Amino acid sequence: MKHSAPLRTGKPRLSHLSYALAGAFGTFAALNTGAAFAQAAEASLPEITVSTQDGGSLKAPSTAGGRLNLTPLETPASVAVIMGDTIRDRGYQTLLDAETRAPGVTSVPFSGNGNNSLSARGFYGPNSISQLYDGLQLYNAGGVVTFPVDPWNVERVEFLNGPASVLYGTGFVGGAVNVVPKRPDLKQQSNEVQFSAGSFGTYRKAFDSTGPLSDTLAYRLDVSHVNSDGWMDRGRSDSLTVSGSLLWKATRDLTLTLANDYADIHPGSYEGTPIVNGAIVPGTRFKNYNVDDAQVRFTENRTYLRARYELSDKVVLSNDVYLIKHDRRYKETYTYTYNPATGNVARSNYRDIVGAQTQYGDHGYATIDGELFGNKNQLVVGFDLNRSLYDRNDNTNAAGNFAGGTTVNALNFNPGTFAQGNSPAIRALYRVTVDQAGLFLQDRYQLNKQWAVTGGLRGDNYQTRRDDFITRLTANGNQNAVSWNTGVVFTPVTDTSLYAQYAVASDPVTSLASISASQMQYGVSKGKQAEVGVKQALWNGRVEWTLAAYRIIKNNLLAPNINNTAISDTVGQQSSRGLEGSLTFKVNDDWRVEANASVLQARFDNFTASVGGKATSLAGYRPQFVPKRTGNLFVLWNATPQVEARTGAHYVSDRYSDNTDQSRLPAYTVLDAGVAWKVTPKLKFDFRIDNLTDKVYAASTYAGTATQWILGAPRTYTVTGNYAF
Repeated sequence: MKHSAPLRTGKPRLSHLSYALAGAFGTFAALNTGAAFAQAAEASLPEITVSTQDGGSLKAPSTAGGRLNLTPLETPASVAVIMGDTIRDRGYQTLLDAETRAPGVTSVPFSGNGNNSLSARGFYGPNSISQLYDGLQLYNAGGVVTFPVDPWNVERVEFLNGPASVLYGTGFVGGAVNVVPKRPDLKQQSNEVQFSAGSFGTYRKAFDSTGPLSDTLAYRLDVSHVNSDGWMDRGRSDSLTVSGSLLWKATRDLTLTLANDYADIHPGSYEGTPIVNGAIVPGTRFKNYNVDDAQVRFTENRTYLRARYELSDKVVLSNDVYLIKHDRRYKETYTYTYNPATGNVARSNYRDIVGAQTQYGDHGYATIDGELFGNKNQLVVGFDLNRSLYDRNDNTNAAGNFAGGTTVNALNFNPGTFAQGNSPAIRALYRVTVDQAGLFLQDRYQLNKQWAVTGGLRGDNYQTRRDDFITRLTANGNQNAVSWNTGVVFTPVTDTSLYAQYAVASDPVTSLASISASQMQYGVSKGKQAEVGVKQALWNGRVEWTLAAYRIIKNNLLAPNINNTAISDTVGQQSSRGLEGSLTFKVNDDWRVEANASVLQARFDNFTASVGGKATSLAGYRPQFVPKRTGNLFVLWNATPQVEARTGAHYVSDRYSDNTDQSRLPAYTVLDAGVAWKVTPKLKFDFRIDNLTDKVYAASTYAGTATQWILGAPRTYTVTGNYAF
């Protein structure tokens, strides 16, 4: 029997869809709002630009839809790319802000999931919409994903809406997000610094440097530090991220890259504002009900060695060996319930958690470009070997819940300390070990100039072991997952693609990295999707638009219990269907408009749960954290060669935090605006206003919680200066 690991503190619906979609676009067009679309200088110029062409064009190759480096026009799926320079020029402070501007993607941020969970195509959470970093899957223990968070070191963010299991394994029925970091530049030296100051004592200092050290050796270093007093009481946050990489062109054909990414994140202790009758309690918008000595801290360190060998002009071998470490610390109370009769707030769920995870493995594949029967054929064949070790220490009671509680006045209170909650002491609970082995292939065959077919196949085996330090028992599990897809692209005229795709994917019923002994009896949840769509570039690329229709069915999954989110209920079937559309219109050299919208119906098809002590069918109910409609609009105006004005709107319809559709989060629209001034080719200043109308809205809440909302930030002002040298 293994002994307990020592406690470690972290260093941290759809008949009128077409009408609804048109209405969504019309509503947003009526808003005289938008956002900047700007990019940094060409790689050969060490200067800052206010705006350039969109690097995420339909005709630009990317790895969003696979490893064949296809353009979106060539890919039979919904893909999108947001360039890192665009993210930074628009002033998004976190990657989550940027990711939610992609079609159909919304966020569900709270510290319990690392402030980094997404919803797409009717599904929510990191076990259905997985996030990758540079193509490597990030295992989530307890549904927590905390890296990457800062957009400073990002080259681009790629989105694949719909099943992606063929590419990456289980956990991708709803979609995949891949964050690609900046690379070392072997050709030219460039440096950039950024300083910004904003409302609520928010400051950012960032530095980027890259260039050659010799004819065969290059480096990249990105450092960013952000600290803030926070818009709420006692809301101080602090984060430091450091990314460094070395590229060695060992031979003409062999390139080696060694990279390390580190993050120390203190996200602050705000966990929500109490509500009554579907609105926040008056006078509490800026209150922080957590204890004064609350601790929330996430630390990350990721190291990988990448080898790329060009065996020939047609065959390229790639391999990544990697080591990832996570440390999580929560010591706080995170549930607040307002009592109108007394004017008090009851604070409960005093949690004390230390989680430590190590993940390491090897990921390799070969890309083969050739011919078959005289036509072009592209093939990728690869493997994944991975191990994850997760040690969990916390203060849950015998029922698996966080005990403890205190009561304070809603408006005037001493926050007190964690010890006053009288919760149990922290103890070592368990270790979960996951061993994965996977094989995959993807192929694209060009039948003729107009038709191309693609297909993919993947098989994974997951061996899980849980050593319980309380019962001294060991449980073992063995899960197999097979995924596949096939698609066709028809190009009737140049720069126009019609496509259809069918995909079968799989999700784990829970996080494999922290799976319980009882959950090991379940196999993976199977999902299948049918999708059709059109993509087109017009007027020499001045107009680009896409439209996709899809249907997803997922069987045999788990959902949080209505009465106790610490346990799960079995759902027989859940489904979604919807439309997603996007439009980019470069009116002239001075004006650019971008818009996207989604409308969907998500529902449980077969789900019986205990509600109020009675077995109740929830068929037809909408799953938690799934909006029916989303939309984004951006407008850019180059007033002069040196001055650019932008405005934007982000819309999310209502959502529910539970599966009985009782706890409703209202719809909201947030407006932003900004002006950028390019003083010289190397010096730029930017002034930005976020949440222009000071909208009070619920960004999210904890799953199943009906007593509080986690509010979005109020109106904030930020001034930023960038200097390139």
